[in-house]
Amino acid sequence: MQLAKHYRFTRLALSVSCLASLGAMPALAQSGDDSEADQSYPRLVEQSVRSKLSVISEGDRRLGLGPDGATKSTEAGLDIKPEWVWQLAPDWRSKVRLQAFGATGQVDVSDEIGGTTTDGFFALREAWMDYNGLSDYPGESIRFGRERLKENSGLWWDDDITLVRWIFDTSLLDSTIGVAQKFAEMRTDNNELQDEEQDIARFFAKTRWQWRKSHYLGVLVTHGEGYGDQAMEAAARGQSSDEMYTESLTWAAVQADRDYFDWHSHEAFQYFAQIGAVQGTDSVVSPDGTTPSGYRARERDVSGWAADLGLRAQLVDTPRWVIGAHGAYASGGSEREDTDAFRQTSLESNRSRFTGTRSQVQRFGEAVQPDWSNLKVFTLYTALSDRDTWDANLLYHRYWLSDQAGTLRSDLIEPGFTGTSDDLGQSVDLVLGYYGDRASTSWAAFDVRLRGGAFMPGDAYGDQADDVRHRVVLDLSKRF
Repeated sequence: MQLAKHYRFTRLALSVSCLASLGAMPALAQSGDDSEADQSYPRLVEQSVRSKLSVISEGDRRLGLGPDGATKSTEAGLDIKPEWVWQLAPDWRSKVRLQAFGATGQVDVSDEIGGTTTDGFFALREAWMDYNGLSDYPGESIRFGRERLKENSGLWWDDDITLVRWIFDTSLLDSTIGVAQKFAEMRTDNNELQDEEQDIARFFAKTRWQWRKSHYLGVLVTHGEGYGDQAMEAAARGQSSDEMYTESLTWAAVQADRDYFDWHSHEAFQYFAQIGAVQGTDSVVSPDGTTPSGYRARERDVSGWAADLGLRAQLVDTPRWVIGAHGAYASGGSEREDTDAFRQTSLESNRSRFTGTRSQVQRFGEAVQPDWSNLKVFTLYTALSDRDTWDANLLYHRYWLSDQAGTLRSDLIEPGFTGTSDDLGQSVDLVLGYYGDRASTSWAAFDVRLRGGAFMPGDAYGDQADDVRHRVVLDLSKRF
């Protein structure tokens, strides 16, 4: 086992090293022929290193209900991300982005990769090539490799994944279609995918049409087709698990908005609305005394739906002051039988610019960060910003279970429900951002970001739960 882990570590380290070495070659080729810098290929067109120093403090993930004591922590972390973009030929472009992260202890990096705790790693985040010689449209291309696949809301896609996709991006129509699969995490601390993420081939498509000035309609489709035996293997090992293994699941969503994610907007009134559904089959591992291991993998039907509606009003244009409200719903249902519970694509981050500022904000609360499943949330927020240099966001969230008999998954909190109430509680978030001048080389040109959240558990956790749980992250960033 140790030899296998060492081999995987070495293989990933060598891959990252080779890519970094290849990344240097175009730059060397460029410097060797400065007289033809404007026309020679390959040509390094962008190079940067973003460094970030963070302090992360959070309260007990068990809300005082765990048998093994509290899990409070205050740690510091350093994150460095170098990236290079090259023009390889008139119609060919490529990008490589690496990451090195280290922390004083185990911390959650949910703003980057949800659901994982670590004290350090090296990673390959992106490595792709893009060909835009398909037509005369400058926004049409074919891209392949490892890329950050993202859509505006962050509720469907926001993850690094290996893919091949067609891109068509114009002022009126933004579309993409492709296939993708996660082969590994591409990280030295834990390169292997979690069992429920292995052997899933994905198809994805999205289109967003500006049907009138500043008004958009969109359709998004994702399909996951599992071809592994993870559920059967877990059952044969006698491994009890709450995980859901994808067999064949299809997600579809319809969206409408009025420049909702554009922090430069001057619109007095903005809206965002979407409704989505998931249909298909997955597998779960259930106790079964008739089998030698005591467990059996069984396939079940999945049919769930979710909706999110947001409205925003601008009270003052300069500095921009807005107030807004969101209502989100995701159906709940049985954990073991055929279920009507909605589940997300597993490519989501639930982080976006939904408050109308430049800051990326966790959609369902910085101190909770639940999955969009078996959940009802009311969100009220206000934000003040000058659009480019600074912003301040204050949010209030109120939570309920959609199905009291179901559960709620979260990257940061263990459930511990009593089963006697659907009242999950409430939370308050404060997100502040300052963005230095990217064109300046001065040391004063840094970014500062504060993301703080406090969660007050409701009756669903019982009377013994802590009164409040906090999570505060302070980031100091510099781009070179």
